[in-house]
Amino acid sequence: AAPVVDIDDPVAPGHHHRRRGGFRRPGLVDAAVLGLLLLVMVLQDPGRTRFDTKLDLVVDPWGFLARAFSAWDSSAGFGQLQNQAYGYLFPMGPFFGVAHTAGLPPWLAQALWAWLLLAAAYLGLRLLASRLGLPWYAAVVGGLAYALAPRLVTVIGPLSAEALPAALLPWTILPLVGREWSAYRTGFLAAVPVLLMGAANASLTLAVLPVTAIWILTRGARRG
Repeated sequence: AAPVVDIDDPVAPGHHHRRRGGFRRPGLVDAAVLGLLLLVMVLQDPGRTRFDTKLDLVVDPWGFLARAFSAWDSSAGFGQLQNQAYGYLFPMGPFFGVAHTAGLPPWLAQALWAWLLLAAAYLGLRLLASRLGLPWYAAVVGGLAYALAPRLVTVIGPLSAEALPAALLPWTILPLVGREWSAYRTGFLAAVPVLLMGAANASLTLAVLPVTAIWILTRGARRG
């Protein structure tokens, strides 16, 4: 009689091959999703620069960042007090500065920035769902649903700085799930996305952080 092979046995013949194929499939799907999102962003009104909160950040990013260190801006009208200009010092400001230095037209820099936000939201939620044990296809659907949520897609054009906290939220939880790292390393990796959320609207950053705090408190309670 033919031997019975347990397909869930890690040492069963062919198991390693299936695992490698299983790891490749989400990667190919991720590449397809990210490529499609990039195509949509680039082909949406190509050649037209949108008004994204601070227009001078797009057309003169380094000049805008230099003026952001002062509360008074004498370059507009008869002068004005700066409004949240410091919130664009990182990471949005340097991104547009590098794009400007590289010679990218403003509309293309805006399209790439919007794509980065959507990509961060999709990948963060997809990886988090996979680490929580969801099947790869469910994780992909969840990532797409999160990235294309009405809140994100409605502000990613005119107020993209406000989309940063929500796009990076899953990355604050990801280091806390399924990894046995030291407390210092875990805390550092969870704090980096908070740094990248910028400071254009601190209330939005404070609005998303309770999700991470609830996760930490509930995990701690379960261990106890």
